Amino acid sequence: MRNHLLASWAAFTLVAACSGPTKTDSLEPVDTHRKHRSFEFVYEAATEAVPAGAREVRLWLPLPTNTRDQRIEDVRIEASHPYVRNEVENGFGESLCVTSAGEPIRVAVRFRATRYETKGGGAAAGAELRAALEPSSMIPLDGKVAAVAAGLPTASDPVATGKVLYQHTLDRMKYDKPADGGGWGRGDAEWACDAKYGNCTDFHSYFIGLARAKGIPARFEMGFSVPAGGEATAKVAGYHCWAYFWSDANGWVPVDISEADKDSTKAEYYFGTLDENRVTMIGGRDVLLTPRPKKGALNFFVYPYAEADGVELKEIQRSFARTNL
Repeated sequence: MRNHLLASWAAFTLVAACSGPTKTDSLEPVDTHRKHRSFEFVYEAATEAVPAGAREVRLWLPLPTNTRDQRIEDVRIEASHPYVRNEVENGFGESLCVTSAGEPIRVAVRFRATRYETKGGGAAAGAELRAALEPSSMIPLDGKVAAVAAGLPTASDPVATGKVLYQHTLDRMKYDKPADGGGWGRGDAEWACDAKYGNCTDFHSYFIGLARAKGIPARFEMGFSVPAGGEATAKVAGYHCWAYFWSDANGWVPVDISEADKDSTKAEYYFGTLDENRVTMIGGRDVLLTPRPKKGALNFFVYPYAEADGVELKEIQRSFARTNL
């Protein structure tokens, strides 16, 4: 059954629709007998409020990606206007860009996912590890976070050091999203260092900054928490993110510190393990899309982004849902 955004499309002609594969990460799941779940995910977006006289409207959204911890199949794209698919830069994954000659845009992406519980692992090329040591616009390595990192103990084993940084972040930060904003939700590591609260982006940006300052490669991954309930279909409230850090002996070690803060009984679990109740869409920060938005790089990319004649559109309708398979 279509949800409310697609239900409003009855009189809207779809000029582009396709089914096709998504890009495949080179790392296959190492053990398909791991705990897992399968579901259909629907990602919908629309730009209904287009300025009068606009000549070009563009809407970008991420496409799901195959990783060693999930398999994506049967990707179906329904769009009101022509679109292109391209790999992102400064991260991994694909973006979809739909373009109109000034008309409102509507798009839905449906796909089937099998997600595995993971304890990380895998391989990484030298270029990937070097990139995972670099600063980004919201994770500088020459400020407060680096100073805090310098005061924390460093073990000979990156996993032991990672545990110190994990516990420090868990002790220092509080999961809180006050209605008046206050700076949370941008993944600003320096802000989080001072504020000591925020959402998943703030927790994991702070942790990544600490790790990189210690010389440990760390990366940022964006997706969605997928409701675990038994109901056949459920709305997905919003994005979620987590992090990985590198150990030569263990590969990519996952952490989900904001979830550990919300449920202290799982603090040990979320160091080195991610549950199967999630889906990865894209990775990286200061993400560069093709074609380039006038805005340039996006801080992170999981929600739809749109421009009309190069000016960002703030009013974008979005909806996410999952159906258990």
